[in-house]
Amino acid sequence: MAWIQLSSPHSHNRVTTDQVMRQVVIATLPGIATLTWFFGPGILVNLILTISSCLLAEALVLKLRNRPLTVLKDNSALVTGILIGCCLPASTPWWIPVLGGSFALLVGKQLFGGLGQNPFNPAMAAYAFLLISFPVQISIWPAPATPLSDTSWLNSLAGSDALTGATALDAWRNKGLLMAEEFWQADGYLSSQMVTAWASVASAWLVGGLYLIWQRIINWQLPLTFLATLFIAGSFVWGFNPSHQIPPWLHLAASSAVFAAFFILTDPVSGATSLKGKVFFAIGCGLLVISIRTWGSYPDGVAFSVLLMNFAAPALDYYTRPRVYGQKQARKGLASKEKS
Repeated sequence: MAWIQLSSPHSHNRVTTDQVMRQVVIATLPGIATLTWFFGPGILVNLILTISSCLLAEALVLKLRNRPLTVLKDNSALVTGILIGCCLPASTPWWIPVLGGSFALLVGKQLFGGLGQNPFNPAMAAYAFLLISFPVQISIWPAPATPLSDTSWLNSLAGSDALTGATALDAWRNKGLLMAEEFWQADGYLSSQMVTAWASVASAWLVGGLYLIWQRIINWQLPLTFLATLFIAGSFVWGFNPSHQIPPWLHLAASSAVFAAFFILTDPVSGATSLKGKVFFAIGCGLLVISIRTWGSYPDGVAFSVLLMNFAAPALDYYTRPRVYGQKQARKGLASKEKS
């Protein structure tokens, strides 16, 4: 009997989890360097504390579960610590990064069974927890200073007052009845240095995100859809009242939007898995962010939007199943259950 070997529809990839995580770490370096350049070494202190807390918390759980500590080599705890540390202001007291890193690993990840089992993004779960618990400490960033020359971060670690400045979204929310023209011209609300700093940080995250796309770690559709949704929905809301609504460019340049687009929404565990599902996931996150920034109580809504869409990820996957190889069309939703 003659055997005919046909080509397989499957693609094989030898890339391991720790290799993917190393690429993500490399992609965060431009953003970390830019944050440190404008806001001082307090960013690096945050990273040291969050990474250490994540590693120690995961090691503790692995020990309690009688699992080998070699699991730490997958670098997932390292990436989680980096993502949390990049979200925290450089003037944050030392105990907040420690609490955030511990919460992310213990509650956001290991409580559900570890890597691959967590329904929510651990970094965003920890950040939302910190933002609700300590809104003042999490919302106040130090004013941009001459690179590496400002020592106010030392005072903040010691509990002393430091020179701080409002972020663009915070300043806009607190402008009161000022018109847009008056806001940009008034002193004491938002400095041009702060706008320049955050626009530069957003550009650095963009560079890191493009690196991940180039390395084929993430798909380009999800971040592009999220950023486009922010801009289009933001333009729609701004068009009704340009004097009091956030300008569309500010949604992208002066917030965590670019960081979330490439490093948070692209989480393969807590997000949707099908390509169509990822697009709907990104659209949902974008609309929720605009809604929270426009009508909510918080100036930024990325963390809450991601967590809310994490709830919807299983449903998105259920109704956006791709076509199975050998089938003429995809079986969607309940139809697949009825035909089986």
